[in-house]
Parts: sequence; structure tokens; C-alpha cells
Amino acid sequence: MIVDVFNHFYPREYLEALPKSLPDQVTDISSTLRGITDLEYRLSLMDKYKVDMQILSLPLPTLDDLDLPFEALKKITCAANDGISRLAEQSHGRFAGVATVSLLDVRAAIDELERSVRDLGLMGVQVLSNVRGKPLDSPEFDPFYSKLCQLDCALWIHPAYMRKTYDWMDEYNLNMMMGWGIETALAMFRILRGGVLERYPELKIITHHMGTLIPLMAGRINSFVMGQGKDAAPPAPLRKIPMEYMKMFYVDTAEGMWKPALMLSQSFYGSEHKLFGTDYPWGDTPRIIENINSLMIPDEEKKMILGENAIRLLKLQ
Repeated sequence: MIVDVFNHFYPREYLEALPKSLPDQVTDISSTLRGITDLEYRLSLMDKYKVDMQILSLPLPTLDDLDLPFEALKKITCAANDGISRLAEQSHGRFAGVATVSLLDVRAAIDELERSVRDLGLMGVQVLSNVRGKPLDSPEFDPFYSKLCQLDCALWIHPAYMRKTYDWMDEYNLNMMMGWGIETALAMFRILRGGVLERYPELKIITHHMGTLIPLMAGRINSFVMGQGKDAAPPAPLRKIPMEYMKMFYVDTAEGMWKPALMLSQSFYGSEHKLFGTDYPWGDTPRIIENINSLMIPDEEKKMILGENAIRLLKLQ
């Protein structure tokens, strides 16, 4: 089987729950990317490229960045989760779904996580790489991580916009093009260094875009990570070497259109923590599959990346 673990769709319920004046991103994306709302078209491409299953999640806009009141965000995310669950149920096994929650209210996020997994049958939950500027290792999020372990479901991390940065990051599409990669790496590092993986070693975290900067900067991270703690305090110890924590994440293959990046990610994470993910409808599905199949690794490992790892990790069979 080929299982795409990180791709995006707008369910009808989500679009109906958004403010009547739709965000520009939603209008632009819906009008230019047919696969974001047209399920039959999406299925036709899956058949063409021999993708057996997609695990659907919400794309742009990153909801916390809309700066809506939390109750409005809660209504939108609940509607989106209902819609993705409906699509999965009606798909005869072609789709599974991921819930989306906002960690602005941790108790509400936990409640929606439980509802989404237990009642809606979704595979896990997606959060953003920062919570309106707050890092994901903040202690207030520990009950959420504990609930993920209790439910034995996965956490997808989607990049958000960088906050409190250069004004010119909004020019030339920099915040999305490059900022998102930095954001993902920062979120992964904070989870590592903040001890989240020590406190919750059963956590199954899936990150977007092949782990972004982590494989490139792993040596530098490993050298500097123990040099300073928070607020100039002495560095808190870690029970394992930092490199081991870096390799506990699961990474998708989005950005795998560029084979040198795929090769670098492969050399760092190996095959066991790699999951086929395309970022469809943005990513180039056939090119990513072609590049995976051209890697100088055994065919058994290619099958692991393309589907077997996802089946095992997410208990798809």
C-alpha cells in the first residue's frame, strides 16, 4: 500500500463554519487548487499515481493566525473535524482523517481530541508549531500530551507563521516559504530540549516537510544544545544524548520533489521514521514517489516509507 499521511482538504462543513467574509487565503486556494475541495478529482489522481489512502488534514489558513475569539475557533475546528470524519466514513477506506485543535484553550483541545478520536474515529490531531507565539514545550500543554499517550494516537505538527520577527518577512512570501521551515525546526527543538519527549516517550509526533532544518543542522544542534538553559539558567540535563531525541520524530516526505533534500533527510532519519507525505495539493505526488523509488536503499525500505510505516504506526489494518 501507498499511504499519504500529510495532505490537505477543505471539507464543506469547514467552509460553512468560517466567517461569512472568507479569508483571502481560503478564497484564493479554493479557486486555484481543484484538489482542495473536489473529492472525485482527488480520487482520480490517487488512482493514477497508485496512492491507496490519504490521511486528510486542514491546510491554510493556520486558524490561530486569524486572531478570532477562541469560541469562534472552537466552532470552526469542530465543524472541520466533523467534515473530515464524514469524508473518511464515506470513502470505503480511501481516506482517513486527522482532527485539528487549537491549544489556546488546553482543556477544550483535550475534549475535542477525545471526541475526535473516540466518537469520530479520526487517527489523531494536528496542532500548529506555535500557539500565538507560545512554544510547544510550555508546561501548560503537558495534559494534552498526556492525553495523546493515553489515547495512543499521533500528533501532527503543521508550521505556523513566525511571530515577532522582521517586518519584511511578509514580503516575497518569505514567512511561508522559509519561515515555516524554521518554525517547524524550532518547534521540534523546543519539544526535544524542553523535555517533552522525556516526560512522554510514547508520543508519536509527525512533522511536515522532512524535518526541515533538523537534518541539516543536527551537528550544530548537538554541539550547542546543552550550553544554556531557559532565562540564562543552567541547562537542565537530558537522560539521552540530544541526537537520540531528534531521531524520535517521524517526518514526512513533503519537499521530496527536491531529491538532494530527500537524500539528506534519509541519511539522518533512516527508513523507520520516514512516512510518505506529499502536502497535496501543493506537493508533486508522482515526483516524490519517483524520488523515493530511486533512493539507493533496499526495496523493503522503500515499501516501509511508502506505506508500511504508516500502517504500523497508525494501526491502519
